[in-house]
Amino acid sequence: MKKLKYSLFIIAYLFVYQVSAQVDSKHLDSYIQQAVKEYELPGLAISLVKDGDVEYQKAFGFENEPKQIPLKTNSTFGIASLSKAFTATAIAMLIDDGKLKWDDKVSRHLKYFKLSDDYVASQLTVEDLLAHRSGFDTFDGDLLWYGTNYSREEIIKRFSKYPMTYDFRTSYGYQNIMFIIAGEIVEEVSGMSWDAFIESRIFKPLGMNNSYTSINQFTSETSVAMPHVKGELDELRNYDNSGGAAALSSNVEDLSLWIKFWLNDGIVGNDTLLKAETHRKLLRLHTPIPTSSFDRKNGIEFKGYSQGWFLMDYDGDKIAHHGGGLPGYISKLFIVPSQKIGGIILSNGETSLPAAMMYKAIDVLKGNENGPDWAGTYLAFSKRYEKHLAKKVEERVAARNPKLKSNVDPKLLVGIYEDKVYGKAEVKFVGKELQFTMLASKEIFTSKMTHWQQNTYEIKFKDKFLPNGYLTFNVNANGEVVNLKVDLPNPDFHFHNLDFVKQK
Repeated sequence: MKKLKYSLFIIAYLFVYQVSAQVDSKHLDSYIQQAVKEYELPGLAISLVKDGDVEYQKAFGFENEPKQIPLKTNSTFGIASLSKAFTATAIAMLIDDGKLKWDDKVSRHLKYFKLSDDYVASQLTVEDLLAHRSGFDTFDGDLLWYGTNYSREEIIKRFSKYPMTYDFRTSYGYQNIMFIIAGEIVEEVSGMSWDAFIESRIFKPLGMNNSYTSINQFTSETSVAMPHVKGELDELRNYDNSGGAAALSSNVEDLSLWIKFWLNDGIVGNDTLLKAETHRKLLRLHTPIPTSSFDRKNGIEFKGYSQGWFLMDYDGDKIAHHGGGLPGYISKLFIVPSQKIGGIILSNGETSLPAAMMYKAIDVLKGNENGPDWAGTYLAFSKRYEKHLAKKVEERVAARNPKLKSNVDPKLLVGIYEDKVYGKAEVKFVGKELQFTMLASKEIFTSKMTHWQQNTYEIKFKDKFLPNGYLTFNVNANGEVVNLKVDLPNPDFHFHNLDFVKQK
């Protein structure tokens, strides 16, 4: 997910917690401390690996900023989409076991699996699931899992009606739903849940003893880096239904073991957990991604997706990496196999610093401490983007004409509305105020309705992660309310695709 602008109270000082690092770089200490302050980030933990050893492992800032609880290297973060490489590895292990094939059709293993395009549904393979080339656009369908009470199976069934954006296997589209499906295939083929498979076949062999498939596994002993959204402490949220796409939680200590596993070609001690060819395939380009002007300006010539990993070049080396983002958490994990280096950066705020620190970390691990100021570059880029978003809001406010009254009696807006993919929403009076609720995600998607202009109402959901949005009610020639559309501009969730039709 993308960075959001927020303001934190001034950080008077930073706690720094250090464990047995073999190399203590004063330069990196100073650089990160300054960056955390400039980005107004609650906390950041980092671990860097080289030649099989942890070279640098520290935590800066706080687990809980209001309470000033110091962050530690064993503090647990939601790692969101870093979960995808674990799911891809689980699939690969089942292939090594002879229980699954890359070209197996998804429909062979999930009998309830359907898509809006019957041909694609019949041809989509296990390999396609992990390569972001299904024909759906980036983040399509994410409102089915985010904050909802839908199970993984129900999410997949509801997604069957979602319209496709691209032709099959022709374009890149980052897809969380496909990884949820992959997780369910792990369960179907292995006979154990995705959660149990990850724990028994990956966490346990690697010694990742403080990593979790659900926040329900946290105990009173678990040190939790609390999420901070727009500068404010937020509550822990359960994303269990995102499964193979985004459900995992971990820390930089455990994820250093994951990095070592990848840099050691899928071998842990004397145990080969992934065959050599399977390991190579997971890091092989499957879906090209166009480079941006920002990429080219900074020397990046190619980008793409393998299976659970993004690929790119930097400073003459092939980099495999992935970011993770949920409200209050942003992370970045990377490996450079040719140099036997890698790193993990976890944060409990919403900034681009983890992405910037990937480049800085690669430079430092390769002995180039005086390389580009990546933190400064990303901060400047983020500030320009924030100004762009602020201008869009200003333009909308300026275009408002509150004198344009609604031609519909508010009482006629009350009722149940239904989108064929998401499900039901409700408009009702709470006292004298109208209230809108998306019922499957009512804990976060509930808001009072404030008249904006004509038949449009402004809403502000309980979810602090999202900006203000707008509901527009459409009427027919008889003055009857037909449907409502949601306009909530943001880069992560496609509210504009919802079509809530009023039920009789």
